[in-house]
Amino acid sequence: MNSGMLLHLEMTKRCLLECPKCPRTIYKGRYIIDDLNIDHAKELVIKTKPRIVNMCGNLGDPIYHPRLIEFITWLEEENYSWDLHTNGSGKKQSWWQELYDCYETKYNKIWFGVDGLADTAHNYRVGINWQQSFDAMCLGVKQGKDIYWQWIPFSFNEHQIDDAKKLATDNGINLVLRLSSRWDENDPLMPSPKWLPTEGHNGNIKEML
Repeated sequence: MNSGMLLHLEMTKRCLLECPKCPRTIYKGRYIIDDLNIDHAKELVIKTKPRIVNMCGNLGDPIYHPRLIEFITWLEEENYSWDLHTNGSGKKQSWWQELYDCYETKYNKIWFGVDGLADTAHNYRVGINWQQSFDAMCLGVKQGKDIYWQWIPFSFNEHQIDDAKKLATDNGINLVLRLSSRWDENDPLMPSPKWLPTEGHNGNIKEML
């Protein structure tokens, strides 16, 4: 029986992007690039029996773990639910097809952190390949997967939210706004007040569109 808890696994410290507020950018060169040992990850899952295995990186993007598909295949075989958080850049369509082919469970979710459209997303997600990320989302929808487009409002992208909503709806993607709590005073990236987190709401989902 599942324990009801959420198990967060930091799968890897690898990432192709250089987001300015990410610790791996701020403290660049001060940490060792490594991957979570898959056998150890399995042991943690077996021991805790979580309700959901959450693969969301603080210093890296899970899709760059060299054995990620193997691990997700194992989770499927053992009937564990999971969420995967990624930017989606740097992987070919063939890789995404292999990932989508390895699982059937309806309720597993993949969240793509893409903060803007093709002409703005790179302002924060430095190094993003927007088209690769968007194509990966669209492929997932075509494969019947539960795909979420996670969008953080910034000063440079808040005017595009309605356009993003239409683009997501037209392609069967779930667009979700998530507020950031990493703002500095007079931060030029800060959006208008309506997109700022309120007390008790830091970093949480603001609304689903």
